[in-house]
Amino acid sequence: MSMIYLFRHGQASFGDDDYDVLSPRGLAQARILAGILYDKGFMPVAVYSGTMRRQVSTAQEVLRFFKDSDRPLPGLVTMPEFDEYDTAAIVTALFPAMAAEDPSLEADLPRMYESKAAFKRIFEAAMLRWVSLGAHVDGVESWEGLKSRVMRGVDSIRRRHGRGSTVAVFTSGGVIAACLAAVLGIPGETAMRLNWQIVNTSVTRLMYNEERVTLAGFNDISHLELARDESLLTYR
Repeated sequence: MSMIYLFRHGQASFGDDDYDVLSPRGLAQARILAGILYDKGFMPVAVYSGTMRRQVSTAQEVLRFFKDSDRPLPGLVTMPEFDEYDTAAIVTALFPAMAAEDPSLEADLPRMYESKAAFKRIFEAAMLRWVSLGAHVDGVESWEGLKSRVMRGVDSIRRRHGRGSTVAVFTSGGVIAACLAAVLGIPGETAMRLNWQIVNTSVTRLMYNEERVTLAGFNDISHLELARDESLLTYR
C-alpha cells in the first residue's frame, strides 16, 4: 500500500505580530501527535513540509521526538508546493468588492486580527468569493492555481517514492482542502467549508498508485481526543 500522510500544522499565533509561529498549544499538539505516531510504529520513507515556519516547526517537533526516542526519521525536505495560500493577499484583492456589497464589513477590517468574530466574517466571505472566481483573481494565486500547485507536489512524491511507500507531509488546511477538491472532484465552496473543519495536527491520508490518488482518511484527531483536553481542538 502506498500512502501520503498529510498533517496539518499545530496551532499558530493568531492575533500576534507574527502568525506564522506555533503557539505553546501548537507545540503541545505536535508533541502529542509525535507520541502517537511513535507508539504506532510510524516509519515513513521521507518527510516533507511546506516552507512556512508553522509547518516546518510542526515537522521538527515530530522529528525531535523520534530522534530523542532512538528511532530517527528521515531528514525534513521542504517543498513550496505545500505552502498555504496567502490569506492577506486574497483579502486585500477582494475586500473592495466585498465591502461594496456589504458596507458593514468596513468596521471589521481594522479588527480582523484582534477579534475572532471579525476575522471569521471577513475571512469566510473572502475565501468563498475566491474559490468561486476560479482563475480570475487579479494579483493573487487563484484557487485553480493552488490546486494545480498542490497536486504537482503530490505527483512529485508519487514519482519519487513509487509503490509501497509511506510518506509524511506537514502542511496547512488550505492545501489539504485543495487535495480534497482535486482528488474527489468536489466544488471549491465545498472544499473550503471542509477546510474550516480541519483541526490543527489532524491527519488526512491519500492512497496512491500509478493511475490515481484516492482519499483514505480525513481529519483524524484521535491523538488529540485521547489526551482528554478539549482545549487542544483548535482550528487556526
